[in-house]
Amino acid sequence: MTENLLSIPTNAGRAIIEMGTVIACPLLGTDRFVQFCNDLGLSINRERLLRLERLKLFAPVFRVLTPVEDVPSFSIPLREGINWFEKGWAWDTTGVESTYQVPDQQDQTQEGYYSIFQLDYLQIVLASLTFNVQMDNYLDRTSTEDINWNKNGKRWLQLFLKHAESLRTHEYRRSKGLLCQFISNRYYPQTQGDKRTIQVPFSSPHYSDQWISVYASDWDWYKVAQDWDPCVIERLFQLTPEKLRHAYEGMAITQAHYDPLERWYQLTQFVSVHERKNLKKDALLAETLRSGAYMLRLLYKDLYKEELPHLNEVAGTIITHFPELEVRKDTRRYLEFVVNRFGLNPQPKVTLIVEGASEEIAIKKIFEEYFGTHHGKYWVEIIVLGGVDAATGTKEDRFRAIIRLIDYLHYHQTITFLILDNERYAKRLKEKAKRARSIHHNWRYVTRPEYIKIWRSSFEFENFSCVEIATALNEMVPANIRFSRKEISSCKRSPNPGACLKDLYYRKASENIKKTKLSEILVKHMLLATQRRKIEGRPIIKVLERIVRLATRNPFPMRQEDWERNQASKYLGKISQAQTHSCKTSRAGPAPRRRGARRETYQSR
Repeated sequence: MTENLLSIPTNAGRAIIEMGTVIACPLLGTDRFVQFCNDLGLSINRERLLRLERLKLFAPVFRVLTPVEDVPSFSIPLREGINWFEKGWAWDTTGVESTYQVPDQQDQTQEGYYSIFQLDYLQIVLASLTFNVQMDNYLDRTSTEDINWNKNGKRWLQLFLKHAESLRTHEYRRSKGLLCQFISNRYYPQTQGDKRTIQVPFSSPHYSDQWISVYASDWDWYKVAQDWDPCVIERLFQLTPEKLRHAYEGMAITQAHYDPLERWYQLTQFVSVHERKNLKKDALLAETLRSGAYMLRLLYKDLYKEELPHLNEVAGTIITHFPELEVRKDTRRYLEFVVNRFGLNPQPKVTLIVEGASEEIAIKKIFEEYFGTHHGKYWVEIIVLGGVDAATGTKEDRFRAIIRLIDYLHYHQTITFLILDNERYAKRLKEKAKRARSIHHNWRYVTRPEYIKIWRSSFEFENFSCVEIATALNEMVPANIRFSRKEISSCKRSPNPGACLKDLYYRKASENIKKTKLSEILVKHMLLATQRRKIEGRPIIKVLERIVRLATRNPFPMRQEDWERNQASKYLGKISQAQTHSCKTSRAGPAPRRRGARRETYQSR
């Protein structure tokens, strides 16, 4: 079995420096590494770090000391003729059996440099050497016999001596972090992304302290990627597909174990890198390990032309993928299905298109006062057309634009509902929509006839009585101007009630009617508790209740299969007669619309 385990190349730390693989992801000095570990929730300080090094359990990548002579700091990448390893001012510390003098914690003449990917091994060391005692177990004792602390302590010490001995020769786990550091210049920027963009270092990365200076004036990640030869690393670590796969799976399982958001990985992978860096403790530790595992996955693909399972799908068997693997190639579509799964898609479930601002004001007021909340809480979006003409178009292209808009929205599973006054070409629009076939789906029409509501006359005259309209108009004008029920009734009987009402108002008030103000007053009176007419009987209330039902019964799909079933259903548009006949004769065809989606089936090994 050991032949499938990674091993540490000779002088791996020195090779990391001489190959300059510290540009994209720099090594950290001791104090910076301690601070980084503390941010991840690991119990470590400078003293403990040096103690682990003396015990040969955990060591930095390399060490430097202050030269006796006055020389510039150790420059990385190396400059010709200036290699501190050759001069004895720097030495490799990665060997399992290496022997060197570990400095005291007060010694300021030396410094050790660590890789963030060594955390994969450090967290195991700390967990193996940390002892937790539940003292209540001793407090809740019925025996009067004294506790033999000396005996217990010796037993515990022997246990940890065995742990330390097994860790001391554990070359495989140490080698994973070193391998990650070796390939970081090529792959680390690809791990610092949100599935859409990645963060590439500046052309001149720079870091320095009193010992080392990292400065690559002409470093270009894109050139690194272009010139990359993964076979160099393959030879250095004597890699095989089995070794690399095993290393990848081990690190992937570790990051999943520590990640408190592991079941949300599909969502968190789309979160910006800047926000993910604000994670704390186990979540940040998992984020660091995830970047290492991801790099190993990329290396495997470059070497062996095969893509390993996603790092959060290694420890089990996915029977049903949410969403499908093919869909995940389209990052935007992948994100859409993921946010649908978590209920975070802000896309409207119903788009309500109304004729003008007065209808918009009325509907918003009804939602807030009658339904008790903003319409957005029901996933309803309101769009104002600005008049029937905007919906019915020009003479040359009377209905195509609005029908194509409806078809587009239904393609994205946003049900579209139109409310129009009975003016000009409104009825012809509805008739045209009945016969319009979807250009996105061959099995159905663009919409359903009941999704286009045309008032018998207008919004005001169908939802409010002539007395209510007259009362509202009288609130809008001075006391010396009065509108009567009889005048309003006359307008209602005219061929164009809306235009007639505008003319009446202009003649009596000498100004244009403010329809938005009229709408506000009408709705205010309608919502009064003293109103004799039941509010639930008003046509606008019935229409809005239907829209709310459509929205609440429109769960967004979590898989491509669900989306296709929904598109083929009669929920978005009528099914064509030819297709209906075909379904009856062949007993095949579009499946009924799914009210939800199957849960992801996950089976542990």
